[in-house]
This record gives sequence, structure tokens and C-alpha cells, in this order.
Amino acid sequence: MRGGVILVTGGAVRIGREICLNLAKEGFSIAVHYNSSSSEANSLVEKITSNGGMAQSFSGDLSDVSMVENLFSDIKDSLGAVIGIVNNASLFSFDDINSLSKQSWDSHMHVNALVPLLMISELSRNLPSDCVGSVVNILDQKISQPNPDYLSYTASRYAMAGMTETLARSLCPSVRVNAVAPGHTLPSPEQTPEGFKKAQSQSPLQSGPSPGDIADAVNYLIKANSVTGQIIYVDSGERFLSRSRDVVFETED
Repeated sequence: MRGGVILVTGGAVRIGREICLNLAKEGFSIAVHYNSSSSEANSLVEKITSNGGMAQSFSGDLSDVSMVENLFSDIKDSLGAVIGIVNNASLFSFDDINSLSKQSWDSHMHVNALVPLLMISELSRNLPSDCVGSVVNILDQKISQPNPDYLSYTASRYAMAGMTETLARSLCPSVRVNAVAPGHTLPSPEQTPEGFKKAQSQSPLQSGPSPGDIADAVNYLIKANSVTGQIIYVDSGERFLSRSRDVVFETED
């Protein structure tokens, strides 16, 4: 796969940015997808290209399913056919069983499950005949030990966890499908620096994963020719804590 085009959704910022940089160092051409982070996406592309890599940014609103076909077409015209996808972009908004609404459920399922599936379908149907494609879905360690918070978000992650194995089975031998389930890697908007530090220190390894740790796992799975249908937890053992609520609510004083 070396030198092929990898699409990273939500690639302009946070964990997605680190994934793009990591894969670019391996010689992949990077299609940096973004929604509203245009300046960050362009800055990332400039950084990759200045280091001798190949990259280009592509805008797309994941709430619009029609963008998937257009996105792949634009990438092919600019960089070449997509041979790998990192489904990293996600919607993460609070609800629970008492505040659940159809809008919240549909929005999370659309962005976090339906569109990634359409991306994989587009990859599979347009993959060059001489290439084995690779997909890595970014999930969440919550699928191992769920709690009542962020209900629609969690359900969407369960959907993609199930689809990871389902598609790994059905798309053999042309496409490998795997996933990474990160732990608490970066602070959420509702979290203080003190709360984030406390959350990471409470993990069994007494430190949380970094964006680079997540990117390393993605890098491995993108290239692991004999691995499909696997979920790698990169969470410093956070899932063993079996929290009764989301980590933000348990670590903010």
C-alpha cells in the first residue's frame, strides 16, 4: 500500500491531525477531510508537503450523504484512487435516556455510522483491481464498559464496532476492516486541565494515551496485511475502571 492515497476524515485537528502526520511519514498520500477547520487543514497540508510528503485538503459536511461520492471523485482527480480510509470524524453531543430525542439519535447515527459505511462502500466499489484496501474505524473504549451518558453517541460506536467485523467478513479478500478504540486522549470542551490530568492519572497505567499512541495503532492496522476484523484498545486500561458515568462527570470537582 505504500504510496497510496489514504482518506482521513476529520483529519485537520486533534487526533486526526496526528494520524495524518504519522501516515504521511510512511509515504502515503493523505487526503485531509475537514468540515469547518479549513485553515487548520491547509496548514497541515503545508506541513506535510514541506516535509516531502503528498497531501491535499478536501471539505465536506458529513451531515450530507451526497458528499461521499463527490469527495472520492475529487480525491481521485487530485491525488489518485483512495486505497484506505480512517473514519475518524465524529459527532459527540450529550444525551441520556431522559433527554434522548429523535434528532440526537439520528444525527449521531448519521455522522458516526451511516456516513462511514457509505465511505467504505465507495472505497470497495472503486478500489483498483490490483490493490487490497484498508479501513480503520476510530471507535471509543466505552464500547467495552458503557455508562448511561452520551447514549446516542455510544450507540453509534456500537453500530460501527459491529460493522467492523461484519464488513471484515464480507469484504474479504479485497478490503481489510479494523478499528481502534481510544481511551481519554484529549480534554473535552467541558473539561478543565485539572480534570483531564486527573482522568488520565486514574487509568491502570497511570497515564493516558496520547494522540501519537492512537496514530501508531492506526498506522499498524493500515499496513497489517494479515489482520482484519480486529479492535485495538489504546486506552491505558481505562476500560477496566468500569466507570458508572462518563469520565468528565467523575473527574471534575
